[in-house]
Amino acid sequence: MNKKFLSAILFGALMVSSTGTFVSCKDYDDDIDNLQGQIDKLATKEDMEAKLAQMQAAIDAAKATAEEALKKAEAGGNADEIADLTKRIEALEKATIDVEALKKELKDAVNEDIDKFRGEMEELIGEVEGLVGKIADLVTSVELVKSYAIDQESGFAPIMLSTAIEQENVFSEGISNKITFTKDAEVQTPGQFLVRVSPTNAVLTPDMISLVNSQGENLDGILEVVKVEKSEVLLSRAANESGLWNVTVQLKNYGDGKAFDAATSNEGKKILFAAQVNNTLSTSETRYVTSSYDLTLGWKEFEGANKLNYFVDTKNVAEINNRFNNTSLSLKEQTATIDYKELEWKDKAAVKPTADNTINDDNRSAEEVYPAVQGQALKIALSSSNDEVVAPTNIRAIYVVLDKQNAVESAPSELNAWNSYTYTGLNTVVEGTSTEITIDSKSAINDIIGFRVFAVNYDGTLVDPDGKAFYVNLGDKSADWNAVDTKITALSPDAVTATKSEEITVSLTKLTAPTTAEWTTDKIDETTPVFHAYFVDKDNQVIYNTSSANNLSDVDFSKVAKVYTMPALPNWTSYEDNKAYNGTLTIKNESGHVLATMNLSMTKVLPTGIPEGFSIKTAQVAEGIYNCYMIPDTWAASQATEGTMEMSEIFNFGKGTPAQYNISFATSTVDNNNKPAAITVKGDEKLVVNKDYINNNDKHVTTVVYNYGKISSVKEGAEYVDVTRAAAEFQTIYNCIYNNTYSWHWATAEELKVDKLPYSTELTYGTDADLKADTYIYGVSTWDGRYSAFLNDTYESSLVIEDATLTSDANGEEEYFDVEIADDGHIVKFNAVAESSTTNPTAPVQSTLTITAKDMYGHDVVIKLPMTVNKR
Repeated sequence: MNKKFLSAILFGALMVSSTGTFVSCKDYDDDIDNLQGQIDKLATKEDMEAKLAQMQAAIDAAKATAEEALKKAEAGGNADEIADLTKRIEALEKATIDVEALKKELKDAVNEDIDKFRGEMEELIGEVEGLVGKIADLVTSVELVKSYAIDQESGFAPIMLSTAIEQENVFSEGISNKITFTKDAEVQTPGQFLVRVSPTNAVLTPDMISLVNSQGENLDGILEVVKVEKSEVLLSRAANESGLWNVTVQLKNYGDGKAFDAATSNEGKKILFAAQVNNTLSTSETRYVTSSYDLTLGWKEFEGANKLNYFVDTKNVAEINNRFNNTSLSLKEQTATIDYKELEWKDKAAVKPTADNTINDDNRSAEEVYPAVQGQALKIALSSSNDEVVAPTNIRAIYVVLDKQNAVESAPSELNAWNSYTYTGLNTVVEGTSTEITIDSKSAINDIIGFRVFAVNYDGTLVDPDGKAFYVNLGDKSADWNAVDTKITALSPDAVTATKSEEITVSLTKLTAPTTAEWTTDKIDETTPVFHAYFVDKDNQVIYNTSSANNLSDVDFSKVAKVYTMPALPNWTSYEDNKAYNGTLTIKNESGHVLATMNLSMTKVLPTGIPEGFSIKTAQVAEGIYNCYMIPDTWAASQATEGTMEMSEIFNFGKGTPAQYNISFATSTVDNNNKPAAITVKGDEKLVVNKDYINNNDKHVTTVVYNYGKISSVKEGAEYVDVTRAAAEFQTIYNCIYNNTYSWHWATAEELKVDKLPYSTELTYGTDADLKADTYIYGVSTWDGRYSAFLNDTYESSLVIEDATLTSDANGEEEYFDVEIADDGHIVKFNAVAESSTTNPTAPVQSTLTITAKDMYGHDVVIKLPMTVNKR
């Protein structure tokens, strides 16, 4: 075993507790006693692995605490504390590396190494507890679990116990570990219940568990916990630590039953019990956690099993071949004679079969031979159910031998071949209801071998008079193709099943004579498969997929370059966000042997950003402000009620769907309560704003998001939420064309397209002037030249003159002329005010022509131009 954890750093840290205080020799001696208690409980590799995981968690937590303390020490400038914490973190980092190495070493260990591991684990626990303080191997909660083994519609089934009276028998002569049953000896038979503990990696041992009633009284005096085993009940393929443990209990002694009745019932009513876990392990404080009070105990007369039912791995023996007659599929040539008569009990199980208590039955000659694998253990598990493994409580032991009596193929060559192979697990009685056998001979590959299983009840009676045979066809180990984990990004609620994941590069082996493929995945609402896998060559041509029937003989998997996945369900909301859904592809040959296995997963992820190519069109937004020139519903002056703008004129939508962009303009309308509200439009729509908001001034916060729709599994209430991602944010000002980008001046000859100006901006005091001023006033739009125009002919008649005045620049008064406006809204004349022989100005009067017009939205547009009034 790797000893690198016994480093000087760790050893030096051993004398420092998690708070950094010195640990005395006496305290350390007490810890050694506690450690021995922990070590005694590490009975199996699984127990040790759980303890290693527990130590790793303790180290990680201590490291996080130390790092946080170091930050505070550095902030405070405490040099001594910084130095101590730095050393402590270094030691914890070293311990982390060592624990991980030990996990791998433990996983690879064989049974003979376990005792050595237990001894060195004692040192390791001491080292780690020296670093982090006592390891909290505490169970924080325990709950009773209903399962197929104990569940009834009415609730938790009673834990049924019984007392078997042994009949004289030896199980079996000539077999290792034989069991001798003594006539009239009393033996107690077990019952079971299932618990789930937290944390899920906590280790349970028999001495930790008691059954207690609501008064706190336990059954330790009459009941013992004989075994606790990790349970695979309720587990899926993807499960890791489940926290499920199957607890086996039995009476210490039944006697006349009075003590049992008194402890388990009161006035004819069953007493309810809870499972209680004693947490007093490496700590001195006594702690218990207790389940609900739902268990009851019952006792019945022992009845031995009289039908031998078992599973070979996951297949029930009823579906596996035997040699009942010469039509058996395990015979290559059906010319051999089968003389052996398969027996079953007529009624109750007995010690010895006779003509009176047995019948000839168990014909499985037409069933397929089981595909075993060279060097791979076959697990034979007795069961009281035909559908799944449910360990019987009335069967004590099991063993397996070769089915020698039916080795009739070219006798004796078949038996000679069987005897020449190397096996483990044969010819040995195993206490319990399961065992394993292994055929470990390359020379046995492609051969058919028969085995026979025997089992005995607690009272010494045989479960089957002559055992029950099964036949296997030995194949070579399958190719274990590397697992492929794919991520698929949900982008739209539509066409889900056409969405491809990323492509993963793989290198697969060529298979010899594949015939069938099984594709299984996790379920969603009992639906499977939930995704499919596609195998493509270097030219991206799909050469195999799990979604349709494939002629495997035409598939060369060595040509596969990449693998991708696609969803099988049409709705993204069916898939949990960021959850990996697992699938397994198993390819077999004609004999049913697995040629290759590949684990794949598909994880639905949500997009983190917006589709590629989105942008605001160039030079539309300047310094964070978008001047949005609204197009009126009618250009005629004072006639427009609203302005519009197409979103496609503002944005480039790239690869995204324009309709899935939501553009929100704040404070651009009012809600039903007359409160300011935003207007939100889609990318393929246009913004419509009431004319009152088009004022060339107010800023409206504008946000752009891409709405991927209902692609997430998250709900708000009963509805799935839309997934949105931010695209842009800026401010918008609603403008008309007559804003600060529009200016007015007296037209030049060039603009009038004449050689000489036909007008003058100078007036003579007292003299009327027929000056049609708006004919010679030119407006220029620097934003868009299409709107530049003379005042008497504005763009689409978008201005109408309402008023005009000529005022002196000196005092702002209308002193010398009135401006005459015709009914059609045009300036036609400048009329001199009443003349006076004494008021002629002494010098030219600089003046301003002020024209007030209404634009298309009815907003005032004020135009100011210079003029001069000369004296007579």
